Amino acid sequence: MSSLPERGSWAAPLPDLSQPAVNQRIRIGAHVFRIAISTVQRDVPSEPDTHLVQIGVFYGERPLAAHDLGLQSPDACANVWAFLTNRLNETVVQFYTPRPRPTGEINPRLGCWGPRPDLIEQCLAEDDCAIAVVLGLSIWIPGANPPVDDQVFLEAIRDTLVEALSYWVVVAQKTAGPQDRLN
Repeated sequence: MSSLPERGSWAAPLPDLSQPAVNQRIRIGAHVFRIAISTVQRDVPSEPDTHLVQIGVFYGERPLAAHDLGLQSPDACANVWAFLTNRLNETVVQFYTPRPRPTGEINPRLGCWGPRPDLIEQCLAEDDCAIAVVLGLSIWIPGANPPVDDQVFLEAIRDTLVEALSYWVVVAQKTAGPQDRLN
């Protein structure tokens, strides 16, 4: 990792998910998660011609990290993150059919807020196990076909998150044994 946020703080302010368009608690086995998804934001100041969706998955009172489920192997954490990001990209492509940017940059772009500060303090931030599931999906829309109904798209994002979280729980049970650290 190139740069980590200061101990005890996030590198950038977390998105405001106090009034999400989708706010749902789900139970997967013994684990309870809360999924919060923002509205589809248009007219993003720093990104013209872009739609932005912000996502948070919470476990207890904090954003979920793979470490919370007992995952500690860098390979296992990279695996679950790859599954999540690939599935989110597939969902966006299904709904938007976006074109690559003229620069060749991928579309959509997915960004995260990085490792959770409490896990940085425990010196666990050097791999994907400590990264919080707080994400931004940035979709460049020229040439794309945005969905007719934002709510249907956001519910598909939620369903994708439920599928990915189910996978995370199964991988955790197979690699670390059943553990429930926060709730």
